[in-house]
Amino acid sequence: MKPWIAWMWIGILFGVACFQVRPVEPPDTLASDWVSPTDYQILLENLKTAVGKGNTQNYLRCFNQDSLQFLPSAALLTNNETVWLNWSIEDEQAYFNNMLEDLSVAGSNALLLDEQDLQDVSADSLRYVGDYSLRINHQDTNLTTLFEGQIQLLIKLNEFNEWEIFRWTDIELRADSSWSQLKLRYSQ
Repeated sequence: MKPWIAWMWIGILFGVACFQVRPVEPPDTLASDWVSPTDYQILLENLKTAVGKGNTQNYLRCFNQDSLQFLPSAALLTNNETVWLNWSIEDEQAYFNNMLEDLSVAGSNALLLDEQDLQDVSADSLRYVGDYSLRINHQDTNLTTLFEGQIQLLIKLNEFNEWEIFRWTDIELRADSSWSQLKLRYSQ
């Protein structure tokens, strides 16, 4: 073997020995299961998944960040006007995070939506009406864990051609079991 070839191999081996492959580290946050909502049904699936998994970031991505309107059930509007007046994405985030902090069993929440009506409002907006059943396993013994009612959503396309919720109206079907009741409890 020629001496320069031996020195080349020694250099390669020395060079390789200088580099070590470090072990793979887990990510700081859970992998996102967000799907680009190019269809309103994907948006609703994102909403259901975010609620079920308690993913605040994906939950908030379902809503228009600048002009979200929430209209609570009529029964809870009375005597609580100041809570609902100027409801914003920050209020939505605060309620959701407060609720997540009070869960008795993480990851056992579920949102079911049953579409009742869908109307084109314009070329870039829809009005979705559906019945909901929302199971939230919180620790407040004075509050039900099963919330049922009807949800009316104004859904629009944003500048990225993705659907997002602009207006949300909650309709109570049974006393003390609307989504508004849950929001009222955890908004404070």
